[in-house]
Amino acid sequence: MIKFFSTIGGFLFGSILLAFLTIVAFNPSFFAEELIKREASKLANPPNNQLDKFLDESIISSFLNSPQTITSLGFDQLNFLTNHNEKLDDYSLAYGDLEYERLTAYSKTLNNFDEDALDKNARINLKIAKFSAENAMRSHESFRYHSGPFLQFYGSHLRLVDFMIDNHKIVDESTAGDFIKRVIEIERVINELLEFEIERGKNGIYSPLFVYEKVLEQLKTLTNTSIDTHPLLLNFNKKLDDTDLSFEAKTNLNSQLKLTLEEVFIPSYMRIIKQIEFNIFNARTHEGVWSLPNGDDYYQHRLRIFTTTDLSADQIHEIGLELVQSIQDEIIKILSDEGYDTTRPLSILFEELNTDPRFLFEDSDEGRQKILDEYVRIQENTYKILPNYFNELPKSEVVVRRVPEFAEKSAAGGYYQSPALDGSRPGVWFANLYDINATQSFKMPALSFHESVPGHHLQIALNQENENQTLWKKFGYSTSAFTEGWALYAEQLAIEAGQISDPFEMIGSLQSELFRAARLVIDTGLHSKKWGREEAIKYMMENVGEVRSEAESEIERYIVWPGQACSYMIGKIKILELRERAKLKMGARFNIKDFHSTVLMNGVLPLEVLEELVEEYINS
Repeated sequence: MIKFFSTIGGFLFGSILLAFLTIVAFNPSFFAEELIKREASKLANPPNNQLDKFLDESIISSFLNSPQTITSLGFDQLNFLTNHNEKLDDYSLAYGDLEYERLTAYSKTLNNFDEDALDKNARINLKIAKFSAENAMRSHESFRYHSGPFLQFYGSHLRLVDFMIDNHKIVDESTAGDFIKRVIEIERVINELLEFEIERGKNGIYSPLFVYEKVLEQLKTLTNTSIDTHPLLLNFNKKLDDTDLSFEAKTNLNSQLKLTLEEVFIPSYMRIIKQIEFNIFNARTHEGVWSLPNGDDYYQHRLRIFTTTDLSADQIHEIGLELVQSIQDEIIKILSDEGYDTTRPLSILFEELNTDPRFLFEDSDEGRQKILDEYVRIQENTYKILPNYFNELPKSEVVVRRVPEFAEKSAAGGYYQSPALDGSRPGVWFANLYDINATQSFKMPALSFHESVPGHHLQIALNQENENQTLWKKFGYSTSAFTEGWALYAEQLAIEAGQISDPFEMIGSLQSELFRAARLVIDTGLHSKKWGREEAIKYMMENVGEVRSEAESEIERYIVWPGQACSYMIGKIKILELRERAKLKMGARFNIKDFHSTVLMNGVLPLEVLEELVEEYINS
């Protein structure tokens, strides 16, 4: 009897399993979507209305269309359905057209929702979704080719390498093989990006000369380096060392990747070099986007995206000029109190500070390690005061690392990478140590506050970990007016919390604020008032005290990322304005922890939506 039923049961189970596998084979996306929904329920609040269900489904669909996003989010368990771990995203023009069709349909559906029938949170989500969709549609329709894939500041040729190094996990032979398959995929991606770059040229749109020159330097670093010291191979072998694979298996995989780099990766990057060398002859002579077709409209569009306001370039320029003057006055007072001759130009005083041996590190590996160690110390001290200002703190850790050497020459002074959702990777803030004399000790606390805590890491990790938000609310919209505005506000908060006591560190913090105020002047100067690159570099050096290498890197970033540099200060101004409004109206009822919860625990918001929420908090 037992044997009989076991046989029948085994037959039935086998039939059901075969049917299941058949369904999976014909419709893997359905099951992948269901798995993401299941995983999302652990990370986010399930939607409870039709709008939020639609928004969650739209973001899940976008995940499934992006193998790189699935990997970055840590959804490794989907791989048996999607094989995403061996793939890279589709960057073709045809796929861009398809994405626009999807965006059009998405926008149409949003417009069909009855706003009056939604609850308060859903109405806010609808407003954010419409704002984002309108911006994305206009970008495609009017300005599709205004920015290119091969830029010196985090261009696609760099991001592909960074993605493989930072996101692709290797735990066994299969995932190591997927790494190699992805490197092979880079050839397709490069061909698609080159197709886009060529189409830009057909539309009469090229980058400035310095962009092509710096991209060539980066490409030659990645193609001329010995295969044995190639960053992809070094990272691959480091990850292999952390596995239990046999020596023979590791040796075989190492040989496969070497061959792939020689026969696929390097020839692909050599094709980019060939195209860039051709583009140089057509490089545009003006750096500002005003010189592009419909350049003024394009710039105003970028300001709307990045500041989430309707402020004009002229208005932002004037705000910047006023702030630069007032912050400089504060710095001059401190310098005077410290015995400096403040009758001399501020640029000279800044140069003295920047070159003062008291504040510099030795130009060596040991000196660079001391910088990283000091950032860790600052971060650990700052963590101690956070409970006094926040009801919620992130569970994810944050670590300090050096910007990869192949990218550091053109990278920003520091930047942040969010942690993996599954906790397998901490948040990372990267410090640029290329020019060691660009790192002065008195400037380090402000940069740490900005990139780590209470800045980017606190805000971004909290948003990822917030189980009261839907999946779309966590990942469907982002704006640097909020994220960078918060990080700049966090610098001031750290000062208010007593993390700065040394007068020179106070100057460093004020210089950080001055830096962002000057950005308002420089960005609008470049892209609206027809400043040249050298004029902008000179303004940065004379008014902010940046050394030449750092000023040059920053200005070149603003040139290829128009409008973004304005988001920091505009966002900070709004958050401070809202905090002061709440203090004034609430009096003794005001609680800084509750104010921060209102700002941080409702997702990333356009500034006008943030204002609505703070008004509700004040009146509640």
